[in-house]
Amino acid sequence: MNDQLLMVDRLDELTGLASEVDNGFERAAIYAATQAIKAEFDAIEHDPNGYTLEKLSSACWSIRAAVGYDITNDHSADQHVSWARGQLSVLRDLIQEGKLQKQ
Repeated sequence: MNDQLLMVDRLDELTGLASEVDNGFERAAIYAATQAIKAEFDAIEHDPNGYTLEKLSSACWSIRAAVGYDITNDHSADQHVSWARGQLSVLRDLIQEGKLQKQ
């Protein structure tokens, strides 16, 4: 996967799945997929932008927290899902803006 918008779409799908998990296997799968996508995003990011990377990291943290694989800071899984969606929305906008500026 080398398209950043596709990666954001996949993270958004994982966010939705995080609110529907039923068992430990599903939680582990969402965690692993989130980590893999973040690593791929980091590997193809040729022009790192601190704000963009912060949005990615925040979204991934919220997904991991929603499934119990990161600290929750005493917030519910639903709150983390909501935060992840917000971070991913901003990330998508930043990527789209960056692509327009490069043209």
